Amino acid sequence: MTRNCIEVGSRKQVFLDECFMMQSEGIRVKVNPPLERREVLRGDRPWDRGWIGWLTVLEDGGVYKMWYIAAPESTVEEIDSGKAFRLCYAVSEDGVNWRKPELGLVEYEGSRRNNIVRIEGFPGGSPEGAVFLDPKAPSEQRYKMLIVLNSAVKTGRHDPENDGVYLAYSHDGLSWQVHEKRLLPFLPDTQNQILYDPASGKYVAYLRAWAPLRKVVRVEIENLLEPWKYDCSVKNLMLWGKDSLPPPCYEFPIALSYDDFDPPQTDIYNPAVFRYSWAQDAWYAFPSVYRHFPEPPLSPCVNDGLLEIQLAVSRDGVRFQRPDRTPYIPLDVKGTWHAGQMYMGVGMIRRGDRFFQYYVASDVSHSGYRCPTPLPIVDVSRVFVTVQLLDRFVGIQASDEGWLLTPPLRFQGNELELNIDCGATGEALVEIDDENGFPIQSFSLDESDRVRGNHLRKKVSWRNGKTDVSALAEQPIRLRIRMRSAKLYAFQFLDWPNSRKENDLNMTCSFTR
Repeated sequence: MTRNCIEVGSRKQVFLDECFMMQSEGIRVKVNPPLERREVLRGDRPWDRGWIGWLTVLEDGGVYKMWYIAAPESTVEEIDSGKAFRLCYAVSEDGVNWRKPELGLVEYEGSRRNNIVRIEGFPGGSPEGAVFLDPKAPSEQRYKMLIVLNSAVKTGRHDPENDGVYLAYSHDGLSWQVHEKRLLPFLPDTQNQILYDPASGKYVAYLRAWAPLRKVVRVEIENLLEPWKYDCSVKNLMLWGKDSLPPPCYEFPIALSYDDFDPPQTDIYNPAVFRYSWAQDAWYAFPSVYRHFPEPPLSPCVNDGLLEIQLAVSRDGVRFQRPDRTPYIPLDVKGTWHAGQMYMGVGMIRRGDRFFQYYVASDVSHSGYRCPTPLPIVDVSRVFVTVQLLDRFVGIQASDEGWLLTPPLRFQGNELELNIDCGATGEALVEIDDENGFPIQSFSLDESDRVRGNHLRKKVSWRNGKTDVSALAEQPIRLRIRMRSAKLYAFQFLDWPNSRKENDLNMTCSFTR
């Protein structure tokens, strides 16, 4: 009987955690910040000139689409109440140049020549949920998003019988209808999101919670249109500002949280979860991590502080961890757009081997526009794009000399490919061992050809160019990789010339006997 093996088949495997590091030395998991950032959208119309907030991007039918929350030039009171918020729409052919089409759906100051989308059956609250395409829905409901109905926006008081989380759907993402049934009687603010997980065959929602500071909870749902189940013995944990119930009184399991490695008064502001379908068992989240300033009288503002975007990872989308606390998108120097707070949008756009990610940045801290002197809300934030290379969100790094030995693997194919960056002075050697960790003849470190340079797809070879590993397929093997001054992001066994294309299959990273 063989030892437990990870069945990797011919699917790509990313180094987002220590799953493939049974033994290692001189290597650590490291966040890899994106390559560049560039402004792509600002508030330049009367209805979005004041503030731009949460956004979603996706591709549908070859068109790149963006939904963003916006407000006109406003007062602090109007922004805080949510009365000024509108959901707006933009499109792009290249992911960089975005235009705001005149939709003709909603009247603003006597004209329908604007890019504001219509939401029927939504009397007041926050239309800031992320948009997603439902692969199981009929055509008239293929676009969906979560919204929060909050009667206090319109009337000044909550309505406990009707306020809460609802679902809106649309056939085109422009004209929306709110489903009549309330899904949850809570009011989680910021950008709640929902997606379909083909691995479980269920929908998954990620929502704001307080326990006692901001965290992210996860909800599994089979039927989106029926009320979601929760622990009825716990009341109002997720109401705005609710912090009176101590842990472990949760309606839903925590998916992403602050921990002891964070400084005091740090919380997780929003999830921005993405299921990475181009590799096996890969989920990424890009939360804004919020470090609070001291409360008055030690500082002038209540609920103020700075926010940067970090990276969290998961193999199943159930529980996320941050491999390190390196900012994925760090704060910039004072006086720039990135000096105060940043929020990652939901979704990515893939163009070739590059992923475009979009986020909102502001030079004002979380409550800096409120105090010590209220500021007019004019051009407070803008949308930026950043570019990440294929599979390179996080990887393993050897700053000097380092090595790793994987658990036993079982693969299909005849060649091994790496996504690796050795720079100009680094290098890597690859050995294939048997299940006990002993080198297999013809595939030892001594026989490995040196890997140098920066490669998204580098075929590993031995003995001056031999790449065929088909003799070892379907049997337990282990990879031993020695690196110097290099970063390794992914590996994949490929079956040439009959290699399967990268697809949306998402399998469980399981150990099978």
